[in-house]
Amino acid sequence: MVTTEQIKEFGIVGAGGAGFPTYVKLGSEAEIFIVNAAECEPLLHKDKELLRLRSEVFFKGLLTCLELTRSRRCIIGLKAKYADLVAHLEESNPAPDRIEIMGLRDFYPVGDEITLIYETTGRIVAPRALPITQGVVVNNVETIYNIGLELPLVSKFITVGGDVRQPISVEVPIGSSFRDVIALAGPNLKSADLAHMEEEFSVIVGGPMMGKLATSLDEPVTKTTGGLLVFAKDHPLIRRFETAGDGKKVMRIGKSACDQCSLCTELCPRHLLGHPIEPHKAMRSLMFSSIEEACGTSLAPQAHTMACAECNLCSLISCPEGLYPTQVSVAAKKQAMAAKASFGEPIHDQAHPMIDYRRTPVKKIMARLALDHFQNKGELQGAQLHPDHLTIRTSQHIGAPAAPVVSVGDEVAQYQKIASVGDKLGAEIHSPVNGRVTAVSEREIVIAPFA
Repeated sequence: MVTTEQIKEFGIVGAGGAGFPTYVKLGSEAEIFIVNAAECEPLLHKDKELLRLRSEVFFKGLLTCLELTRSRRCIIGLKAKYADLVAHLEESNPAPDRIEIMGLRDFYPVGDEITLIYETTGRIVAPRALPITQGVVVNNVETIYNIGLELPLVSKFITVGGDVRQPISVEVPIGSSFRDVIALAGPNLKSADLAHMEEEFSVIVGGPMMGKLATSLDEPVTKTTGGLLVFAKDHPLIRRFETAGDGKKVMRIGKSACDQCSLCTELCPRHLLGHPIEPHKAMRSLMFSSIEEACGTSLAPQAHTMACAECNLCSLISCPEGLYPTQVSVAAKKQAMAAKASFGEPIHDQAHPMIDYRRTPVKKIMARLALDHFQNKGELQGAQLHPDHLTIRTSQHIGAPAAPVVSVGDEVAQYQKIASVGDKLGAEIHSPVNGRVTAVSEREIVIAPFA
């Protein structure tokens, strides 16, 4: 069994979110260990594929996690609709007296860490508090699988979906370009020239709800890249993402059109758990701001917005006017955090009495975002990617950037450490291939693989 020190040395970080260093989480003693296998965003499937095809390594990593956290109980949270996968895990379960496979409802965002804890245990984590305050540690499937490998982290599992000939999940070396990875799924290009893919398509990195628009298809895969979703430039979701990224436009539209129906608050997943977030109040603040403030990108600090999970449900689904409460809340949240604001009132730790009736089904999201005509699958493929170079970022996750420990011209071996954070919070970085270092900067290391 590997230790937390080895997990730190391997550079393993959370593969399903911001990339928090895993050794820190596993250094806490917990009552319950929860596996986040929900994959609640549409079109993403790589975690389910790992559970289906690599369950032996996954369970090996899971048993390590249970021993390190001394957890007496483990829950694997997986959507109940995947009955065949639930049955497979029950048959493969090495410790059925300790590990429970729990079926989840098919709503968004059941994979949100705080929502998942409530759905599986009934416990409510206070706003801005860590799960360990409720005796819980949560990790996602791929993170646990990486622990089971007992090797430095040098590759990433990614689902490529959307407007492609064959949606797939695939394992690729960290540092591969988005363009090369997308090519494996066969984007539906009018031209066969992948170099001009940007002229026809935009790509969302992550899921369709919380992902980000790729600024370039030459961006590299990092330890936290989970999905590459390809859409035509005129797809309504791409248009929504583009507007959401324009802070001045978001504020101007909100000031002119919000009718204070409060649906953004009534359907907010964190509000339903008793957290103080009320997006409609953030929107209301636009009405009482000056034109200059409303057309800017910042707002007066509002403490309640610090409880926003940034799930984007209110902007993409809840608001009947198609406004952007998430983006307005996030702008106010940044101001509140900079001002070191506090909630200033008792926080309720009781779920809303209508919580079970106000969840948003994934099927509704698929229809509202015009995703229901795409193939919602992503079987794990054995396709091999052999890029001519890998661009490996020194900062890929929460924590300090790693400092390069190699120089231009150095020959490196697969799994060799090429950058280190030392004693700082962060993650070590290793070479995915045998190759030669061709460029080094504070921001990235470029390696040319040997033929």
